Amino acid sequence: MHFLISSAQPYTLLDESLAQHPDVAEQTVLTALRTWMRPRCDSVRKHESWGAVLSDAGLGNDCLLCFDLLMHSLTDESCRPLDTRCRCASDLAKDEAALLQTLALLQRMRSDEAIALLDDWLPRPASGVVLKVARWFAFWLLDAGLEIRVRERRVTYVH
Repeated sequence: MHFLISSAQPYTLLDESLAQHPDVAEQTVLTALRTWMRPRCDSVRKHESWGAVLSDAGLGNDCLLCFDLLMHSLTDESCRPLDTRCRCASDLAKDEAALLQTLALLQRMRSDEAIALLDDWLPRPASGVVLKVARWFAFWLLDAGLEIRVRERRVTYVH
């Protein structure tokens, strides 16, 4: 067996154990996303709207419109249903992690890596539109002091 550990590999696997513990910025986006996808979560028993989640975090009406457009773009253009969890879930779904990572990369002007993540689940023409809307949303998050972490990790290959 040959083990190769490379820290220069891009983050491609979104199953890192630390990703299951979102920080405040990530949790804000996750709660808004999950509330948008499932507005009536009986387990949570809170009549919270995704708009209230983002407004409470200091985001304005333009950002709320942008988030709604982003979510409509993702759900309308996706090749498959989005993998998301209920608001009461503690673990991250693959698409939730990919969206968080996309926003983090866009906040750092790493568009090529963000496009690669979007290309995994959106058809090529749609990924360009989603990228533009996601970029605006990512910048509004930054403006409100919500910085999403880029989760770099070392990948071990066994040959």
